[in-house]
Amino acid sequence: MRIMKRELIDSYDRVAKKLRISVTDKCNMRCGYCMPKDNTKWFDTTEVLSFEEIIRLTSIFANLGVEKIRITGGEPLVRPSIEDLIMSIRRIDDIQSIGLTTNGLLFLEKAKSLKSSGLDSVNISLDSFKENRFKMITGVNGLDKVISSIHKAKDVGLDVKLNTVVVRGWNDDEVVEFANFARHTGIIVRFIEFMPLDGTGIWRDDLVFSKMEMIEKIETDIGKVLPAAEQEMSTPAKLYSFSDGKGTLGFIPSVTEPFCSQCDRIRLTSDGRFLTCLFENPGYDIKTFLRKGASDEELARCLIQSMSMKQEGIASLIRINGLKPKLNLMHTIGG
Repeated sequence: MRIMKRELIDSYDRVAKKLRISVTDKCNMRCGYCMPKDNTKWFDTTEVLSFEEIIRLTSIFANLGVEKIRITGGEPLVRPSIEDLIMSIRRIDDIQSIGLTTNGLLFLEKAKSLKSSGLDSVNISLDSFKENRFKMITGVNGLDKVISSIHKAKDVGLDVKLNTVVVRGWNDDEVVEFANFARHTGIIVRFIEFMPLDGTGIWRDDLVFSKMEMIEKIETDIGKVLPAAEQEMSTPAKLYSFSDGKGTLGFIPSVTEPFCSQCDRIRLTSDGRFLTCLFENPGYDIKTFLRKGASDEELARCLIQSMSMKQEGIASLIRINGLKPKLNLMHTIGG
């Protein structure tokens, strides 16, 4: 039986429309701005939501107004049979699109099957075009494979975006090269400011290479960029186009220009916690409630109540000078 149509709305009148579902905390990379360097404590298998549990919860979220799903991790493609999950979510009424965020190492072989299962879009993470630097950042070799995955995703008809975390002194000298990649391929490159969600505890505000610094560097070396005429207000990436119309860039300035007031995203972690904000910790334990036999209506009421307590977000942390390393661990909550 379908429960009555309602919305997930918080005290700031923000309505949740996008759900990011982490399917695993495990990853086949060790990016310094995300994963702990040593002694990573993985979730036990019994702690991780089954596909059946994820599908049930997604159906409830959809009935509460969620329209868009993004599958994340860790690295979501290390979880077997992810195509089956995507296919099942595709069948849920009211879900309009399904995306995937991946590091690209395993994507090349799965591109066709993911598209066939119902995937609409993919965001592929890449922080350097230099082989040695790629390995320094990720801990593994595989640059060629990731680049091949980017082109393969486009070839099979997926909407493709590139996610690039820019860290001062690491890869800020490659911003222009990434901008030229966007111009030459037609793929949107989204530059992300370094956030305090790192497992290694290295975040410092002086490592944040700001959106304005990126734009200045791009305009100095390539040419003028202008805000795109059409913007989705709730998306974190603000789009810019070059004045000659060739190439589109996105900027996610979470630290220097937080977008909390337009946020419409929520998260379900792989161990069954509901996060109303990227910086919420520990969130709300939905899994235990679910496994104790809660009905769909009881789960829906729990989600509605949790959403009503959503805080403002990173903007409030910035105001009180509350940014510090390890505010949350990205690999455990989904990017």
